[in-house]
Amino acid sequence: MPDGCLLIQAAKQLEWLTGGVIRAGFHEVVVDENTLQALDRQKANNRPLWRISSTFFYHIASDKLMQPLEGLNPSPEALKEYPPTYAGDHVLSEIEFIKLKAP
Repeated sequence: MPDGCLLIQAAKQLEWLTGGVIRAGFHEVVVDENTLQALDRQKANNRPLWRISSTFFYHIASDKLMQPLEGLNPSPEALKEYPPTYAGDHVLSEIEFIKLKAP
């Protein structure tokens, strides 16, 4: 992230409700050469080796039907890509996708 910027990551349920207007971000933590160089810079400057992260999770109740919001005037393509789906079913499919649950 560039200095002075704030990262806000949207999740799948918000993507579903907006019919893809807001896309869910992909989150992955990796250690590569740039990460190791940043760590060395922090150590050399006697700076802390931790970061502050504030996380806020909001989930739609499992028994609620998710679909693109009418006020956003979803396109026919969006309505096809984001059909009415129960939030609980959507969560289960995501858990299966990331291999935390067998299909």
